[in-house]
Amino acid sequence: MTMNDNSHLELLERDLERLARPRAGDERVRLALRGQLSARVAPRPRRRLPRLALGMAATAATAAALALAVTSGSGGPGMADAAVVHHALTAVTPPADEILHVKLVGVRNGVSTADETWQANTAPYASFVMNGKVGAQTEFAASGTTGFHYDPATNTISEQPDSSRPGFRDPVSLIRQELAHGQARVAGTVLIDGVYLRKIDLPRGLVVYFDNNSYRPRYLDVPQSELGEMTVDGVGSIVRLQVAIYQYLPMTPSNRALLSMKARHPTARTVVRSSNHSGK
Repeated sequence: MTMNDNSHLELLERDLERLARPRAGDERVRLALRGQLSARVAPRPRRRLPRLALGMAATAATAAALALAVTSGSGGPGMADAAVVHHALTAVTPPADEILHVKLVGVRNGVSTADETWQANTAPYASFVMNGKVGAQTEFAASGTTGFHYDPATNTISEQPDSSRPGFRDPVSLIRQELAHGQARVAGTVLIDGVYLRKIDLPRGLVVYFDNNSYRPRYLDVPQSELGEMTVDGVGSIVRLQVAIYQYLPMTPSNRALLSMKARHPTARTVVRSSNHSGK
């Protein structure tokens, strides 16, 4: 065995040791996965099982949990891959009663764009969104029952009833969903802009690159059929987006104001429109 082999083994051992360490969000993810699994399993009559059967059931449950967590495309250690997916899911699962702040930047069809979102992860899931071409972004907000749009040319806020069902639909909700559904494929480590990141392939052609230590998403490879629209079948060009900001903010009064269009534009004129109004 060469010195180079020893160094690789030492790196692998340290990596596996770090993956095995418990993290603060592990219990939150465990409860979320338990809720999803419980919803899929139909209730059955309870009956007493022999001790051996109970042991076998526990073993089967452990194996099922690992199978749910990850699909390894390289034939490598399933436990290590499952740990990678678990930590990634933990990192993108927001704590209760906080605001998720995400900013994605990239170039689409030759245009530099930035999509920035603030969203509360508890009902009524108030949100504020700025997206579009850098320097000419469109601003939207939602309170759970009302939608808001800001027109900078006239310093006017358009307010309109919103009948859509409120929910937590942040820019990384699809990533969170696919990681939890057990279809993730750990694809090793890659070097992007001088930084080694963990690559995870998800269904529908989405690829996510996670930080080696915090497991926060750093880059997304997104299939798009047209500007700003994520496809569901992987058809179209691939756009790489940088996750410039990914943070959780406590629900303080100052942070809560970030969700309000009127708090952001206190001098703006407000125009209330009916629900069937189609213009600005």
